Amino acid sequence: MAIVLIVDDEEAERLILGNIAHGMGHEVHFASDGAEALEVYKGRKIDVVVTDLQMPNVDGLELIVTLRHLFPGAEIIAVSGKGPELLASARSEGVLVALSKPVDPHELLRAIAEAAQSTSESLSPRWILTR
Repeated sequence: MAIVLIVDDEEAERLILGNIAHGMGHEVHFASDGAEALEVYKGRKIDVVVTDLQMPNVDGLELIVTLRHLFPGAEIIAVSGKGPELLASARSEGVLVALSKPVDPHELLRAIAEAAQSTSESLSPRWILTR
């Protein structure tokens, strides 16, 4: 089980993505923009961030850049319905996976599983000793 943070300014989208993750046994938290997401991420142990890219205030790309700067090991999945250019930008910023909306539930679950595996491997004693 992973602890997943879903970030999207549209409540319906947050709920859809959250229900997919929750349905597979993951613990889910929500944020409506990048600023709120950053506060949630700082205050909880989050394994995977699933973020929309276009949001008011702090958008998904800004969130990705900030998380990469503050938490280089953050596992991030980007989603967007606004075209391949935004997803390409997210990939260039180092997201694990970039998915087009509407998100295929199987692709999202596969990406969360991959991210959660990366998170658990990074917490192994060998990783801690070599840091």
